[in-house]
Amino acid sequence: MHINEANIANLTGLWKKYNSQVIKSSLLTEVHVNIHWPHRCWFDWDNLSREEILQTLQPNVGKNTLLENVPVSAVIPVWPMMGIANGDECSGLFEQQLLDNQWGCAFEQTAMYLVLKETREYLALEQAELQVKTVLTQDDVGEWVDIASDAFAYSINGDVIERLIDDKDIKILLGCHNEQAVASALLYKTDDIIGIHQVGVRQSFQGKGIARWFMQNIIETCAQWQGEYIVLQASHAGKSLYDSLGFKAQFLIKNYQIV
Repeated sequence: MHINEANIANLTGLWKKYNSQVIKSSLLTEVHVNIHWPHRCWFDWDNLSREEILQTLQPNVGKNTLLENVPVSAVIPVWPMMGIANGDECSGLFEQQLLDNQWGCAFEQTAMYLVLKETREYLALEQAELQVKTVLTQDDVGEWVDIASDAFAYSINGDVIERLIDDKDIKILLGCHNEQAVASALLYKTDDIIGIHQVGVRQSFQGKGIARWFMQNIIETCAQWQGEYIVLQASHAGKSLYDSLGFKAQFLIKNYQIV
């Protein structure tokens, strides 16, 4: 699997673990949706030919088929359609369908990756006041959810995170400052790919270098977990940090919401 496809497979695989559902559609593609946080709704184009995708995305298909059962609270991500000829044309048609039906691009992310090496160059300098803790209990989940909700300024469903504590392919981490939890992260491993998700620092602790220290420790954790690649989806605010840590940009993800 190409690293671009692996990035999306890791991301959508995590959304499925967040208890997504397949909603009914009269079209050829499956439509997946998280009814609760993170409210993502994505279309599975992988098993369709270019001709079938173009048929699905014809302008006259309209709202009553393509978007008929999509919740109004949904966030619909659009990324390049990979593995088909003229995938950019198909993605463009999909975006136009969204725009024609009152969906607007609310925010963008940059898909990025890092090749891990068998060295300890990623390990952050040890700092007595900073530690990393694994989420193991309901109380830990409560702290994690509170921090991530504060960092991203939206409400995260704690029940979704609690279900993942015992998942062997997931590590849920807290970054602590003087034993106070102040940063969140979630790692999801698919084969030799490790996705880094929900990296956030409590707003009152931002600007103190904690995010860089935490990311360096996260990268070291990924190396110890025997991953070969790390993937993530960077916000505009976070991209410069990931650039400085050696991550390479792959493609843009545009996230649409009802306007």
